[in-house]
Amino acid sequence: MKEYAPESFNSAKLVGVFQQGTSEWHEARADGLGGSEIGIALGLSQWQSPFHLWAVKTGQIEAPEVNNWAVRFGQKFEEPILELLQEEHPDWELYKTGTYRHGDYSFFTANPDALAKVDGEWVIVEVKTSRNYWHEIPPQYIAQVRHYMAVMGVNRAVIVGVVNMAWVEHWVERDEFEEQVQIDAGVRFWNHVLDGTQPDWDGAESTYEAVRAMHPEITDEEVEIDGLHHLANLQSRFDEAEAELRKAKSQVMNAMGKAKHAYMEIDGERVRVATREARMQGRPFLKVKK
Repeated sequence: MKEYAPESFNSAKLVGVFQQGTSEWHEARADGLGGSEIGIALGLSQWQSPFHLWAVKTGQIEAPEVNNWAVRFGQKFEEPILELLQEEHPDWELYKTGTYRHGDYSFFTANPDALAKVDGEWVIVEVKTSRNYWHEIPPQYIAQVRHYMAVMGVNRAVIVGVVNMAWVEHWVERDEFEEQVQIDAGVRFWNHVLDGTQPDWDGAESTYEAVRAMHPEITDEEVEIDGLHHLANLQSRFDEAEAELRKAKSQVMNAMGKAKHAYMEIDGERVRVATREARMQGRPFLKVKK
């Protein structure tokens, strides 16, 4: 695969050509919002909340190290998937490229996995892998390629990859309205970073973990906080709901007997809801699909 990383790409400016995961790559992303972060800022990520990202960008907590199996797998198979894409479309010209900054919003960066020249037109290429079947393309991936298109002034993008051992090609066309909505939301988030005002509170686990990391010390100080009755009431309701959940899990697990999965039918389709699992030959526990 060839490399194409000119000093400017439409109105975008080249930051550099970095290998993913290197210190230079992280440094280039530190003072802005990249494609994998715009979905977080928009509240589309199930793993990281806008508050958590804000705490990282403002230097209040360390960025989490993501080195799990899924991430490592995706990185190792990026090149083979691009090779498969070239085999599927031998008439395409595929290029590796660099990291670019938006011409007007310098805090927006883009580092797509590849570029393709298709019928004389540039196309953003983003590679994904997933062990689970996609009923629809995850919205954070759509936001990611829309971000790249906005930064680099490209009108089309394709999300390609292997999903549940099936080949996926999903095209995304540039939409000026959607693009502007996303830009406006990204600008609002970045203004929170610049002026140090936190985003709205949410119920994400990562928000709670960010606050824990922001305030690690415990002293003998005592503070008065208005509205604590709301917290106490929520804890009581949570305890009641937790007891009801345990009751339902006990009933379902008993009805399952030795079965591994329990399903229900929706519009003629079987949907697994509960699965019995065990670790290290221990007693089974019930995992419920949300």
